[in-house]
Amino acid sequence: MNLIFILGTAGSGKSELTGSFTSWLEQQGEDVISVNLDPGAITLPYSPSVTVRDYVKVEEVMEEYSLGPNGGLMLACDMIIDVIDEIYREIQEFVPEVVLIDTPGQLELFAFRDTGARIAEKLGEESKAIIYLFDSVFCRDPLNYVMNMFIASAINIRFLLPQVSALSKADLLSEEEIEEIEGWGEDPLLLEAAIYSRLEGVDRILSQDMMDIINRLGLELNPIPISSRTYEGFSWLYSELARILTRGEKFTQ
Repeated sequence: MNLIFILGTAGSGKSELTGSFTSWLEQQGEDVISVNLDPGAITLPYSPSVTVRDYVKVEEVMEEYSLGPNGGLMLACDMIIDVIDEIYREIQEFVPEVVLIDTPGQLELFAFRDTGARIAEKLGEESKAIIYLFDSVFCRDPLNYVMNMFIASAINIRFLLPQVSALSKADLLSEEEIEEIEGWGEDPLLLEAAIYSRLEGVDRILSQDMMDIINRLGLELNPIPISSRTYEGFSWLYSELARILTRGEKFTQ
């Protein structure tokens, strides 16, 4: 069984990718299920095979503990730990080869608290990987692109799992914009040139400092342009995941 966690900032398209990539994988003959780990996701663009909301619902947590939306969501995410064994048993009952895991909308609640890493650890000894989504709408700006690189690097250090970067909503960009962002991923000098020519003051200094840290880590974060609407880039994304999880073989034999 291969567990693939989908992470990204709020609004980056995690749920849309979970639904559309599940459908696409099914079309490729893969035995795949989707899992929702967001206790606040009242509606989803897909029907999860397993959902944390069968155990923890943020609105019920808010009422029981007299909390506001932020406090309720924070506590609800922490409470996932208490039910993760039950969720894992549900997943195992499907006997899937691929499990796409849609994580909470607020990235910091899952990635930068103990919750996310502990959940990933408790989900058995399965093969695991992460898809981190760069939101294309914001990544046209070099500062936002570098900030996403920095977040992706922090997630890599936090989880210590194989990681693939994807540029979501690529259908909203022009070919020229996609080529520019791809160039930033392939050649750091192009990104440095964009930082120098399009940013100034604190934004330029901050971007350069973050780039220095990322370069010292030695991580490759070239995001694959994908679209959950058109399935653009899904073959490439699939190949990268198969390369790191099954040495390039199909998940379902």
